[in-house]
Amino acid sequence: MVSNSNDFTFTQRQIGKWHIPTIEFPGAKNAPLCLPINGYIANNYPTSDTGKNRLKAWKPLIASEVKAARGAAAWDAADEFAISLAFSFNTNSGWHGYSPLDVENFIKPVIDAIAAGLFCRNSTDPRRIAKWNYDDSNFKTLLIHRLPDAAMRADEGIAVCVSVR
Repeated sequence: MVSNSNDFTFTQRQIGKWHIPTIEFPGAKNAPLCLPINGYIANNYPTSDTGKNRLKAWKPLIASEVKAARGAAAWDAADEFAISLAFSFNTNSGWHGYSPLDVENFIKPVIDAIAAGLFCRNSTDPRRIAKWNYDDSNFKTLLIHRLPDAAMRADEGIAVCVSVR
């Protein structure tokens, strides 16, 4: 099912193993950047050294994947972006330590890492980013979707779709 408005289109995409809803701009500059990223989804508020280390690994992983998918040149932060995110958590093992899961705390690290991956210079190694302060002020439209929980920790991850105009 696809519905249109003057500003964006709602559609469904297969991204990796997930079928997710996305928001995309009609007549976008280029095809949406869509990619799955598997890994432990780190929280923006780690409460332990283990959690801090997971966050330090999670953000560079996302930024690296986005940077590789975007192409050789950084995208223009002055463009307008629609971002669709879908999360599949493994809640069975108690890895996140939250009951119930506080989903919004997992969104900020992903948005910070997407901005870094889109806008960092080609020579920047995301593992070496010290400040995650890339301009995300033109991420005007966000769609956050909670996928069914992953059965195993190895199946946890996110699907990302970025549309730009």
